[in-house]
Amino acid sequence: MLLHHRIQGNGLPLIILHGLFGSMDNWRSLASQFARQFQVITVDLPNHGRSPHKKVFNYPSLARDLASFMDQLGMGAATLLGHSLGGKIAMQYALDFPERVTQLVVVDIAPRAYPPEHRFIFEALGDLNPSAYDSRREIDKALSNALPDHRIRQFLLTNLDKGKNGYRWRINLDDLHRNYRSICAAIEGGGTYRGPTLFVKGERSDYIQKGEEIEIRKKFPKANIMAIPRAGHWVHADTPEVFVNAVLEFLS
Repeated sequence: MLLHHRIQGNGLPLIILHGLFGSMDNWRSLASQFARQFQVITVDLPNHGRSPHKKVFNYPSLARDLASFMDQLGMGAATLLGHSLGGKIAMQYALDFPERVTQLVVVDIAPRAYPPEHRFIFEALGDLNPSAYDSRREIDKALSNALPDHRIRQFLLTNLDKGKNGYRWRINLDDLHRNYRSICAAIEGGGTYRGPTLFVKGERSDYIQKGEEIEIRKKFPKANIMAIPRAGHWVHADTPEVFVNAVLEFLS
């Protein structure tokens, strides 16, 4: 699968994988900073952004999609940086194709299963027909009752696309919702990735909890786990300078 992507910079390859409901555009600013030292490849995951849609959306399948994408770029191995959903895909890929991962950076996610905490987002987006509205402001207002958090709404509205028939969602909501149990599931397989690994967690986030280091290191024995002060789940957006410096220090 040829994923929609952007390549910038020179040096060793660094592939950045965004989270659920996101796109490569979320990483535009940080990718430019990493591109001073690396060849940075930002991608839209399947069913997101401008990448192809697919019916089967589980971690082994997504890892194979990433392997196919790297093959198409003629890339043997790369450093992977993944946030949330992208972090789980990166972990699965490192377990399934360890020889193709130079270093691994996982942002605020663990390899375990998670409760279905996004159902209200699927319902809010699924209940709204964006083509019935004339502006992003109107769509934002229409979502405000179901999604009162302004920051979440602004993040989700980055998925709007306007064509000749009006606004539409770029993300493949139906198949993401249909595969939501697989998205919440733990990564699969009993292997280990023994390469250099950094887990970055937000101090204010509960996605990686105290005591999970033991389970993480069963699959990633060289994992270093770092907490970023004053950061939540979107670590890279809450404290971008601290995040970039921490990742660059690890990668160097």
